[in-house]
Amino acid sequence: MKIFGLILFAMMLLLVSACGKQGSQHNAPAVVAPMPEMARMSAPQAKLMADNVGGAEESLTEISEPKSATPVNAQTRKYIALRHHLQIETPAERMQAAFDAAVKHCEALNCQLLSANYNRETPYSPPSASLSLRVPPRNVEIFLSGLAKSGEIMQHGRDSEDKTNQVVDTDARIKNLTELRDRLRLMLTDKSAKFKDIIDVERELANTQSELDGMMSMRKILSQETDLVAVNIDFTAAQGITEQGFFAPVARAIKDAGRVMMESFGAVITFVMSAIPWLLIGIPVLWLARRCWTKIKTKLM
Repeated sequence: MKIFGLILFAMMLLLVSACGKQGSQHNAPAVVAPMPEMARMSAPQAKLMADNVGGAEESLTEISEPKSATPVNAQTRKYIALRHHLQIETPAERMQAAFDAAVKHCEALNCQLLSANYNRETPYSPPSASLSLRVPPRNVEIFLSGLAKSGEIMQHGRDSEDKTNQVVDTDARIKNLTELRDRLRLMLTDKSAKFKDIIDVERELANTQSELDGMMSMRKILSQETDLVAVNIDFTAAQGITEQGFFAPVARAIKDAGRVMMESFGAVITFVMSAIPWLLIGIPVLWLARRCWTKIKTKLM
């Protein structure tokens, strides 16, 4: 019995081991099949294949997820030139004070006064004034509020102009010219250069420096236009009641009566003075013509 039991136990072990090998043969192709091909690859090829797999995963991620927007700081800065045009009406007797107050206010706010004109009142025209200046952006509202106290703002226009392209082009030319100038200066330090080459380099350096100075001046003008706000002001005198009422034509006629009479008298004087030379010539000619006619008439009779 013991021998029969040992034989039976040995047969069971053989059956179990046979079933284990058959199961391993069915599961091996899914995992182990690529191994011989990978084994035949060299180490660099295997690394490259792994990188390609990772790159494919990354490209799928980029397609499935939208790219982040461009940061605001990476965008080009805008250079805008702002301008204000104002017409202020003040009484004629207060225009000088309003004009002086605007000039002093501009100086207190560190403005750039470009032009200031004041025309006094004459018998034929009311007083008038004009200002052209540039104000720092932070002081524009302060300056305009001060102008409102000097008189009534009849008109206020605003306009702007984009100078971004001009500024960017000018900056690029300045950079290129600066690099060219530096290279030319470096070439002048070459002691082995010929005299003719040195003369050509100096001539080119002078032309480059002149063009660079012109670009720098243009850039300063653009900076003033974009960094400051231009304000143009026209002061006009307020019209009186007689100048804008029903009797305005009569008042203007009475006011202009003396001027019209003097202009007529001046026209008469001009006519007389222009006729005197012709009278000096014409009177003798007429006298001679009459004498000749009288003699001819006497002979015929």
